[in-house]
Amino acid sequence: MSALCVPASASNVTVNIQGQQVHTSISLSLIQNITALPSITATVESATQSNLSAAFDQGLSHANPNAASSGLSVGISSTKVSLNVTCTMDVSGVSQRNGNIVSVNMTWLAFNVTSDLRAGNLSYNTIGTRYFAPVLAYYANASRLVGRPNATINGVTFFVNGTSYNPTQAQNYADNFTMLQFGSLEPTLNQWNRTYTLTNNTTTWRYSPPQLFNFDMRIERKNVTTDYTANYGYSAMISVAGLSRAQGHIILVDAGTGEMEWVMAAIVILAVLSAISVQAFYGKRRKRLGKFQRR
Repeated sequence: MSALCVPASASNVTVNIQGQQVHTSISLSLIQNITALPSITATVESATQSNLSAAFDQGLSHANPNAASSGLSVGISSTKVSLNVTCTMDVSGVSQRNGNIVSVNMTWLAFNVTSDLRAGNLSYNTIGTRYFAPVLAYYANASRLVGRPNATINGVTFFVNGTSYNPTQAQNYADNFTMLQFGSLEPTLNQWNRTYTLTNNTTTWRYSPPQLFNFDMRIERKNVTTDYTANYGYSAMISVAGLSRAQGHIILVDAGTGEMEWVMAAIVILAVLSAISVQAFYGKRRKRLGKFQRR
């Protein structure tokens, strides 16, 4: 419905695991023209704002009681029509070592931060309640006046993911939107796309959940139609140093002498050499058959 309604492909959640160390980088982008957001650029850190780490730890512990954040830093950059939020943090309490195997419990990744976090005059998490809900309330009420003699609005239509919503449904949908919501990353890792790269000895899992917030509102006045929209989503990647596998939400990493990596390398090398040998054998055979046929 609107030129602003484009996938937020630049948004991503990245987890890097090295041994028992779990580091997370989050980059989020919201594009909207429902309201005019305050313009601000700021950085907030848990070292100076205790409520910041408390808000994240509450969300983490709800997803995994043992998970906690450290070194949390949040960057905020907003204009009237966009909001960009970046977060970096280490997550502790989710990994343990048993012999040569490190197990990392990834249930914490589906955490949600529900607190109203602020930087200056901007609420950068509870966007739905603070900024979208008042606008939706106004137009939801105006939609009930459509068709009356003194109504200035001729029509109001709400859409969520392309499906028509009534005013109450649209209000509830917008009111519940928060930026720092990662519950969509709950699926077990066997539903993610796993790859192992031998050249850099790295295992990765990738997953792209459905669009998290995709809202459209069309307002029709006499000779004027205006579209309002908000679009938000992200993809996720888990990167693990070494050869690793997953069981449900648990990542198992070989933290031993690297024998498994050498075995994998040997298997790949043997496969390549076998392919070359077979190709050479059949090449020589074709040459002999050619000579025989000419005789």
